[in-house]
Amino acid sequence: MNFFTTWNSACRTRRSLPLIGLFLLAMLTWIHLVEAKETGSVVGTVIDAETKVPLPGVNIVVKGTYLGAATDADGRYLIPEIPTGDFTFEVSMIGYTIQQKTGIKILTDETIVVDFVLEPTTLALGQEITVIGEKPLMEVDITSSTRSISADEIQASVVENVSDVVSQQLGVVEEEGALHIRGGRSHESLFLVDGVAIRDPLSGAAYGLQVSADAIAEIEVITGGFNAEYGQAMSGVVQIKTREGGSEYHGSATVKSDHILGLDYFNTDIMEFNLHGPEHLLSWFLPGDVTFMINGYGFFSDTYLPHAKRLYSSQYGGTRFAPREENDWSGLAKITWKIDPTHKLSATYNRSLKINQGYFSEYGGFPYRYSQNLDNFNTYTQEAIGINLSWTHTISPTTFYETVLSRFYTSLHYDVAGKHWSEYIMTDDQLPVNTDSLGQVEVGDGFYDWGDAPYWHDHYVETYTFKGDLTSQISHRHQLKTGTELSTTEMQLVDIYKPWLGETGLGLNHDLYRVYPHNGAFYIQDKIVYEGLIVNVGLRYDYWFPGKYVEDAINDPEAVTISDAAREKFKKETFQLFGRRGKGHLSPRLGISHPVSDNDMLFLSYGHFSQLPKYQYIYAKLTSRSMSTYQLFGNPNLNSTITVAYEMGIKHKFSENQMISLTAFYKDIFDYPTSLRVEADNPRLGNISYLMYFNMDFARARGVEIELKRRHSHYLSGTMNFAYSMATGKSSTPDDALLVAAGRLREKTLKEDFLNWDRPIHFAINVTFRAGENEHPNLFGIKLPDNWAVNLRWQTQSGKRYRPVERKEDSNSQPYDDYGERNAEVGKHWEWLDIKIEKDFRWGPIWTTLFLEGKNVLNNKNPRLINPLTGRAWEQGDPIPISWANDPDDLPPWNPSRYREPRNLRLGLSVSW
Repeated sequence: MNFFTTWNSACRTRRSLPLIGLFLLAMLTWIHLVEAKETGSVVGTVIDAETKVPLPGVNIVVKGTYLGAATDADGRYLIPEIPTGDFTFEVSMIGYTIQQKTGIKILTDETIVVDFVLEPTTLALGQEITVIGEKPLMEVDITSSTRSISADEIQASVVENVSDVVSQQLGVVEEEGALHIRGGRSHESLFLVDGVAIRDPLSGAAYGLQVSADAIAEIEVITGGFNAEYGQAMSGVVQIKTREGGSEYHGSATVKSDHILGLDYFNTDIMEFNLHGPEHLLSWFLPGDVTFMINGYGFFSDTYLPHAKRLYSSQYGGTRFAPREENDWSGLAKITWKIDPTHKLSATYNRSLKINQGYFSEYGGFPYRYSQNLDNFNTYTQEAIGINLSWTHTISPTTFYETVLSRFYTSLHYDVAGKHWSEYIMTDDQLPVNTDSLGQVEVGDGFYDWGDAPYWHDHYVETYTFKGDLTSQISHRHQLKTGTELSTTEMQLVDIYKPWLGETGLGLNHDLYRVYPHNGAFYIQDKIVYEGLIVNVGLRYDYWFPGKYVEDAINDPEAVTISDAAREKFKKETFQLFGRRGKGHLSPRLGISHPVSDNDMLFLSYGHFSQLPKYQYIYAKLTSRSMSTYQLFGNPNLNSTITVAYEMGIKHKFSENQMISLTAFYKDIFDYPTSLRVEADNPRLGNISYLMYFNMDFARARGVEIELKRRHSHYLSGTMNFAYSMATGKSSTPDDALLVAAGRLREKTLKEDFLNWDRPIHFAINVTFRAGENEHPNLFGIKLPDNWAVNLRWQTQSGKRYRPVERKEDSNSQPYDDYGERNAEVGKHWEWLDIKIEKDFRWGPIWTTLFLEGKNVLNNKNPRLINPLTGRAWEQGDPIPISWANDPDDLPPWNPSRYREPRNLRLGLSVSW
């Protein structure tokens, strides 16, 4: 444990009480400003079956709850704040038969239309009609590109966690462990777990907390046109709702492996369990119903790449929690107290831990140069803890609110074998030793033989957040939402590079800081409903205060990287409140839906979306002084990045079970941070120049998406989707100027290039065939067994972008390489087929499932590292660029990570009750 961690632990304890007191006071202050995130609403009309006249005074009851409503003079009704799930609605009126609709599916923050047609009484007293119902396939009040993935759909697929599920959605590109939505950068999406953001603002990881697939009740992915209630996101919003307990006990335990019964792949083992139901101990002395849910998950694999003999995590018990190369742990505990039909309290504790060497993360990659010395490469330990307390209160049949108080902690630490940076040994390449034909000695082969990787890093982020939202159906045409959010954050970073160099004991390059930024938001939006027109209009204001660390740097006349002009600009572009200077941004949102007919609808949206830059771009090296020639300094005067997005789409329903949608989108993104070289204007500093971040870059994304969806019917369900898109911009990373200065990148151009993650074409088919209990499909007259399912998912997409190279000859017939434009060409396409086959067996109340999962079952070779002369990964006999051959430090082209993961088959067993 280093000095910074020890000192922080002591200080954090003393700060906890005032912080908790501050948020409790905020909760009391804003108690009437909240909106439920785990509920939906139902509207509709009730008419007479014979006369078609609207019926007033009809009672509508949500069975199993105390929720309900009565129709008005026009036969309309509204039932707000219905918990997500499947419900049965009962409708009754004197003189008419009682009617029930079952299977009405309520999804988070959606309003669905359920109409009833009542028959005049012809049946004996007490008889009723039961109608089987489902959630409408085409929801006319949705004015954005939204896809909801249920727990059943997740269970049927070959997925392990949230990122696996999201990466399969239309408009999402997975690139080196990062998710890009509609051409945006990976950190531009907002991931919410039970309404709480799980972003690491330092590393930029959008989903710092891992949630296993079996703990999820529903995932909603919004790729465009999201409402004003969502902020600090420019590309997409992913809402993850975790499971809750019910009135009965249920649970499951699952194990799967790829090295049993003749399988021998990546030494992978996966274990998971969950249990949920009523909590009787607390129910003895608390009114109402108390339920619980617990989940545990472990993933351990040596991967398809070379791996270290052992990993040592200095943060978590040495080797105890790291038996393999990739080690993922997660756990979730949730208690829900439904005091009465109008009051609900929920508490959730979620924790995840990842220990690996960063092979598949956006901040890492396979360390090919260390492949003969992997035990001396970095071990990454990433931890996240989410705690939230949610209170929901229904004030009236048309108004409710929710308050959420949360703590989110995330940390990333990497070192070599648990060493302090002062213990590092310099890397060296001394083997083999050869003598050429001229007698000159050649030492090394490009691979490090001993010594330690030159990186030592530790950072943590701890955020306390209070959220308050209010929803009110102020009339049958207007549903008003308003809310606020307040967050206070503590962040610390220690980063050391090549610690064996320098005279300060902090290496060739280092950065150290601890900061306390604050941010928040207000929003208001209105859903306006007319026959034939639904409008979502909203306005959001985001604000933030960078904190005392920035203000001290601004006011320090000795600060080398902050000019007098920059100081004046900071004061001019900020406002002062409670002694601190802050910035804000106003974002309008508009969405329109027009039902053209019962089977067709048109929707469009327009909005401004803003997001704070990564905090590293603001705070980096404001007070640190290193020896390195190439240093990149933060800019305390950075503004938020802005996206202006447009979207238009149409949907057509072929039947109650089949629908097609066509969507076109366009996004302008500007004020991206980028690095520029600056000459110091202080005459006392001479001719010093340095690199600094500025809001100077821009990008664009545009595309067309088509999706055909079939709901489960006659054993079959699935989707087929296609997307054509382009993502272009000035640069793919803010560090381009630093890479140019260091000679690792050609000069940055002034025009737009295709971005690294641009994948123009995407096509995928996902099909599930399921035979339930007592369902026996016939195949050519043969009666098949029941309780089995097959899921197939085939996907192909454009390959990676690369800068092409053409081999030419000069006037002296000497070969040379002519380099084209950056990212001008697309490499060999990617293609893979995933499959899951399962068979269920019932033993009374216990179900046992045997299954086989296969990833990339056709064993396609999908290139990750492109040879720019051929447009594919290097293979024996392929030419290589002259620069590769002439570089004395370069490595052989047979990097084992040049292809994505090959075939992997896993056998599994699950027991549920």
